[in-house]
Amino acid sequence: MRRNFKVILFAGFVGLLLWGCGLGKMVPRYPEVSIKLDNENLENKGGQVAYQVKGTIPPKYMKKKATMTVTPTIDYNGQKIALTPIELQGQKAKAKGTVINYKNGGNFSGSGSFEFKEGYEQANLVAATVANKKKATHTFDDVVLCEGICNSAALMDINPTLAEKAGNGTCLLYGEHGYKAELITNTAVLYFALNKSDLNMNLQLNKSDAAKKAVADFAAFMREGRKINKIVITGWASPEGEESLNQGLSEKRAEQGKKWFEKEFDKYLREYAKENKIKYKDLQKPEIVFDVTSPGEDWTGFERDLQASNIAEKNQILNVVRSQPNGALKEEKIRNMTDIYPTIADIILPPLRRVEISMVCPKNLFTDAQIAELINTNPDTLSLNEKLYAAYMEKDLAKKETIYKAIAEKEESDWRAYNNAAILEINNYVENGDKATLNAAMKNLDKAAAISPSNGIILNNQAIGLFLQGDTDAAMQKFAEAQKATTNPISQDYNLAMNQIKAGNYEAAAKAMNNKTCDYNMALVQLLQKNYTAAQSTLDCVAQKDAKTYYLAAVLAARTKNEANVYSNLEQAVKLDASYKAKAKKDAEFKKYKKQSKFQEIVK
Repeated sequence: MRRNFKVILFAGFVGLLLWGCGLGKMVPRYPEVSIKLDNENLENKGGQVAYQVKGTIPPKYMKKKATMTVTPTIDYNGQKIALTPIELQGQKAKAKGTVINYKNGGNFSGSGSFEFKEGYEQANLVAATVANKKKATHTFDDVVLCEGICNSAALMDINPTLAEKAGNGTCLLYGEHGYKAELITNTAVLYFALNKSDLNMNLQLNKSDAAKKAVADFAAFMREGRKINKIVITGWASPEGEESLNQGLSEKRAEQGKKWFEKEFDKYLREYAKENKIKYKDLQKPEIVFDVTSPGEDWTGFERDLQASNIAEKNQILNVVRSQPNGALKEEKIRNMTDIYPTIADIILPPLRRVEISMVCPKNLFTDAQIAELINTNPDTLSLNEKLYAAYMEKDLAKKETIYKAIAEKEESDWRAYNNAAILEINNYVENGDKATLNAAMKNLDKAAAISPSNGIILNNQAIGLFLQGDTDAAMQKFAEAQKATTNPISQDYNLAMNQIKAGNYEAAAKAMNNKTCDYNMALVQLLQKNYTAAQSTLDCVAQKDAKTYYLAAVLAARTKNEANVYSNLEQAVKLDASYKAKAKKDAEFKKYKKQSKFQEIVK
């Protein structure tokens, strides 16, 4: 009983002291003062955290000659950093703060921003308040305004995909193989007599050295065993005869050309069967595609050859022929000219009576199937571009990587194999998280860059590697360099949008990413813009959801107060990547759920 009396006596004594200090009931009534943030969910935006404090002083609280200073303060890791103070004063105080009426009380506010620093996800913003009246001073207990600062802008990430060409996203870019299935053509020309369509190899033109050489070369080309894409046959007539007759000659000469080729090709097949000891009837004969045309009179050839002739009046002849209103009159003029100029009849017109037989084949002797086989059995028989093409055709990524590395060992002066091996290594890292693989990729990219500096493809891939290594600033610099590269410049609007996210320019980021659908970073931007419905739709349609996608979905659920989705998405995230447990424990986005048993169970 005596002890209780002493306690009561001591409490009364303390009360008298407080009353006598000049602040009176301001001290015990301080809990009635309301100090809050306009939005308790503070977040980092562009490296700054904006806040607005609002407060209410109750009636008959603020002594007329008293002052109060409310200082928003960062409380983190045992340190306190004071921000811009909010000054309040009674009606008769000699100060420069917001005047608070004693009888009615009043409201106050203050705003500002501070630089976000690493670890501030776990920092508190508190109100540190001090009251003064004359010589009396009292420091009140801190009022917690915000527990933790959201830093979801830092969730920006990349999801690189292997690609031949850059698109609206983050692409690991191959160097092009440069291989082209080029075509080569060999042509034989057979000549006909005037108004004749039967083939006479004893005709003077057919017995000329040039004509015989062309036929011999054609036969030799055929015997090289190339795959034949098609045979193009064109029958022509000289333009001095009647047009309908010439058209018929053109068609019949084309038919003769086709028969001649079929006979020659059959001769080649029989020789091939004999040399390879195969019965001709058992020989698998290729299917030949014929492109047969009969253009009729060769006016172009006539004008070309006349212009190249030694006839002094050739320009006048051409003008006379060209000035005729129709083909019949042109033909008549030519016939008349042959009597005057024998060169036209003897030299210019005869070579126009012909059929051209062209064999169109791949320039390379190897088919795609043969290239794919030779890269494994005898790669030295292939050119560099053929080797790269073989790697391009390979669908198994592990085998593709092996081929590129083998090419790089042989072709040390070409950047493409180093680059292509590197992006496959980066792709492996994305899938398995082996940092040694990523480091090896960066070394290969360094080799590629040494061979081909200022190459946008290499710079793009280096930027992706740097981002995955955690050096975001260097990655952004490389992306910018890739866009301005001397060789192979690559548009980087999507990737450089991350600079806009970092700077807090979310609208500009969305525009730079061209509002890409079903995309993680686009969903992040929408969340940061507080367009939560759009963010949800974007996340829902992401085809292959990974850990970061589920984690962002959990953050979105926290912001929209969907507790069940917070837990379900967070469970998926930590299931795919256990590192998200530690992240979630620190993340201020989940501050309202951290004490819940379900949350604690997920992150334990």
